[in-house]
Amino acid sequence: MTMKNRNNILMVHLVVFLFIAFVYLTPTHFDFLMWNVFLALLPLDFALLVIVSRLKISQLVFSVLWLLFFPNTMYMITDFIHLQYISTALDVRYQYFNYSVLAAGIFIGVFLGILSLEIMMRHFLKNRRGLVALFTLGVVSWISSFGIYLGRFLRLNSWDVFTNYDLVISSIQNSISRHMFAFVGLFALAQFAILVIYHYGGRLLFVLGQQVTGDEQTPKNFSEEKKN
Repeated sequence: MTMKNRNNILMVHLVVFLFIAFVYLTPTHFDFLMWNVFLALLPLDFALLVIVSRLKISQLVFSVLWLLFFPNTMYMITDFIHLQYISTALDVRYQYFNYSVLAAGIFIGVFLGILSLEIMMRHFLKNRRGLVALFTLGVVSWISSFGIYLGRFLRLNSWDVFTNYDLVISSIQNSISRHMFAFVGLFALAQFAILVIYHYGGRLLFVLGQQVTGDEQTPKNFSEEKKN
């Protein structure tokens, strides 16, 4: 891992912990954001551990942990439900503060999840275009949506798989219903749209960056050839 990448990773973590400290030190209605944003950071760290691990078994373990905790990132979309506890009108005094804190926490959590997914795809998929990429994004979206349903409606957590496995299985069996399929389907589509835009938008920026670099090097190469 290059020094530049390390600095980028440190900057991301710094912003996350500054946000957590801000929520802790200021009077907001959303103290739960500290825990939710921290959980959203874990998939990114697991993804980074995957790419730096040399042992296959370590990569497998961290990959499973990444998939297990990834729904915590997209779960934060549902945190907008907490707007019901405050006025949603921005012209109400001081409510714009609570609104901005909630929105910032949600966007940070979702972006961390998307970033971790891109890292995993770059590591495991040689061909990140076409049907392979779309299929991967679709499968992850569906799994994540199911995890969100378990967390939002059944109040299960990622670590319950290790601490209370029987409860997880029984809860899943009892939750099968039209409501569950409708929720999972709609949220899978919403996530799929977000992930596709980010994935192909990121590739667009990468291509444009290469073009700009090439255009900057062309005059220099031309002048060198002219001297020769």
